[in-house]
Amino acid sequence: QIGGFWVNNIYDVDARTFLIKLTLPGREKELLVIESGVRFHTSKYVKDKSDAPSGFSMKLRKHIRQRRLLSVRQFGEDRVVDFCFGLYDKPESEFHIILELYAA
Repeated sequence: QIGGFWVNNIYDVDARTFLIKLTLPGREKELLVIESGVRFHTSKYVKDKSDAPSGFSMKLRKHIRQRRLLSVRQFGEDRVVDFCFGLYDKPESEFHIILELYAA
């Protein structure tokens, strides 16, 4: 559903939650919400963001802004998800965010 979208920007919601703004020409923007260890989902509603980005958000901006979300994969039956960002014609441009989800 969100594969192929471009990363427009990355924001902090709080210390554990990040918002990745995704765009695709001709489609409504999508917001990918990632809460470390707990959940991830898409949304169309903007959450309040931190006034200043964290070092981690700045690092993400440096590496995945203006890249496509190429794939979202689950590793086997584990609670580990791989978000792959890059350019279709340049495999060396790929960056991965690995999210491990924990049981409550």
